Amino acid sequence: MKLYKFRSLNNYITLLFLTGMACITIVDEKQMVVKSGNYEYSLSDPDVIYKLPVRLEEISGLDYLGDRILLCVEDEEGILYFYNTREKKVTREIKFAKSGDYEGVTHIDNMAYVVKSNGNLYTFPIDLDDEVEAIKIETAFTSSNNVEGLCPGHKKKEIYLACKENAEVDNNSIKGRAVYAFDLKKGKLIDPPYIHLTSEVFNEALKQKGLKPSQYMPFKPSGIALHPITGDVFIIGSVGKLLIVLDQSGKIKSVAPLSRKLFVQPEGICFDEQGVLFISSEGRGNDGYILEFNP
Repeated sequence: MKLYKFRSLNNYITLLFLTGMACITIVDEKQMVVKSGNYEYSLSDPDVIYKLPVRLEEISGLDYLGDRILLCVEDEEGILYFYNTREKKVTREIKFAKSGDYEGVTHIDNMAYVVKSNGNLYTFPIDLDDEVEAIKIETAFTSSNNVEGLCPGHKKKEIYLACKENAEVDNNSIKGRAVYAFDLKKGKLIDPPYIHLTSEVFNEALKQKGLKPSQYMPFKPSGIALHPITGDVFIIGSVGKLLIVLDQSGKIKSVAPLSRKLFVQPEGICFDEQGVLFISSEGRGNDGYILEFNP
């Protein structure tokens, strides 16, 4: 497996031509920057690109376990993959459920949590067998919400779930995009949503960045992560091709467009304990891959 390393977007574009990946209009590199406290990430300039095996072509969820291990799921098989970034390969797998549309993964202590697009959660220990029977937790979500983002909450007693589509749950009349907190002890969603974003809020944030809202709307979240040091919320969207950063109150602090060449279909996002950013992308007919960005 080859490991590619670049210090400029132009070099990466050359790779795209060589590997046959799609060519689409380039985004201004100066706009492809997000900030979180003293941490700044240039999204046009990945430090490392990890090419994934064929079985992770449709990688949909990403989480950092520790010791350079990334947890991955893809949206067809109920399998949790352990990807070692030192060895650049999958080193372990856990079969936890039958085939299904799995979209996000995270963990708290030794328990893994995987979310299906209909909002059902699957939880199981990650330090036992290579095949387990996960516990299914039904939520108030439905397939109309199309839940894709999943990460631990700030309190570690809850997890955050980002809806790609409909934000309404139990007829609460929420419009726009929403992130809900799920109370692990009580086993239920907390209403109102933790984060509620309207089109008006998005439009204003894009205009302040010098971007035309018509080119990036609608924005549909596909991944969510918390910065380990600042506590800011990072939400990525493959539809809309944006990465937004919000403070803990849910106010947008930073927004950056994503190059459609570099980010073919970004759906997973996470950080290591030092604030290194990882973003995974489906290959759309080519190999899936993970981008690493040092702050």
